[in-house]
Formats: sequence, structure tokens, C-alpha cells
Amino acid sequence: MPEVESGSVAVLGATGAVGRAVCRQLATLGSPGHAIVRRPAEAVEGFPARVVDFARAVDLTDALRVTRVICCLGTTQAKAGRDGLRAVDRDLVLHCAERASRAGAEVFTVVSAVGASRRSLSFYSRVKGEMENGLSRIRLDTVHIVRPSLLLGDRDETRPAEAVGQLIAPLINPVLPLRYRAISVDAVARALIQLSGPSTPGVWLHELPLGGRRSRRLDA
Repeated sequence: MPEVESGSVAVLGATGAVGRAVCRQLATLGSPGHAIVRRPAEAVEGFPARVVDFARAVDLTDALRVTRVICCLGTTQAKAGRDGLRAVDRDLVLHCAERASRAGAEVFTVVSAVGASRRSLSFYSRVKGEMENGLSRIRLDTVHIVRPSLLLGDRDETRPAEAVGQLIAPLINPVLPLRYRAISVDAVARALIQLSGPSTPGVWLHELPLGGRRSRRLDA
């Protein structure tokens, strides 16, 4: 088995807004590691990329032989439909987490969403809740689940409601509870990188911004 470089990181979902921000910040920090992409064109300038066929489990496992994994995988129902959203936001995330476990990764940090719940009436929130529940069943030393609210920043895929939300966020943010306030993709990326460092084992849930009672352990 190839030796794992201490502190090395693999980024999944590097083509999305949060994933790109993670890669840019890791490049600035000089962190060892790579983004896992499907095509060379998906690489983020300044951060190494490794082209992997996600359907080839052996290749994906090999690419995940790192200390920590930051997972930003996700799509929209408008682009992929209900089945496609479930396939990416739940099934692909869990597949990658399972591969990371087999590869020996120590920390798996993933983007979910505020309000995620298996019992939610919202299909999107329900899928995220199912993903979170599935992660708790995979043998990983440490899992950090991050639940941001509305994301602010340039995004390739934006839901109509999100576009409206970005416009009114400056007006309503001050009166909202912290966890429901819109947050920049750069701030989410910083939180993901911070959490992916040396961590107390367990499955942890974090609402943003980090701190206080917005972080709790799920498997205690």
C-alpha cells in the first residue's frame, strides 16, 4: 500500500463554488494533496489535480489514500432531477466516504445544509439528512458534517430561490439566528479546512459560523 503523506488532503467536488474555494485556500497554505476530478479541465489552478473515474472503485480508493478528505460534492434538482440529486448528494458522497474508509483516511469533512433531516418535507433537505445518517454508519475515525445556510458567491448552479436570497441577504442577515444567515463560500471553505485538521474522533455536526453550541457530537 502506498505511504500516506502526513497532513495530505483530497478534495472531492472541486468544480463547485465551495470546492474551488477550498482548493484555492489549500494552495495558498501550501497544503500537500490534490483535487479528485473527472476531467483535466476541471482542475483548479494552483492546486494539483488527479483525474479519476469514480466508477472504478480501486482507482478512487487509491486517490483517497490521504490523511483527510474534504467533500464538496453536490448538484441541484433543476440540473439533475430528483434521481440525479439523490445519486450525487447522497449516494456518491457515501460511496466516496466508504472508499476513504478503505483507503485509511482519518478525517472526512463534508458539506451538508442547514435544516437537513431524514424527516424533512423538503426533498433536498431530506436527501442531505439521509446522507448524514449514512455517514454515521461508515467506519471513519472522524467525520465532520458542516451545515451552511444560503451560500454567497459566484456559483455555477443557483436555484431561483437562492438567487433571490442572495439579493436580500444583506437586509435580513442581521435579524436572523446565526445558523440561518447567508454565508460566503470562502467562509465555508475556511471552516472545512479548519475542521479537517487533527480532530477528536467521532461524528460531529457543525452549524456555521463555527463555535459555541453550534457544534455537537452525534454518536456520543
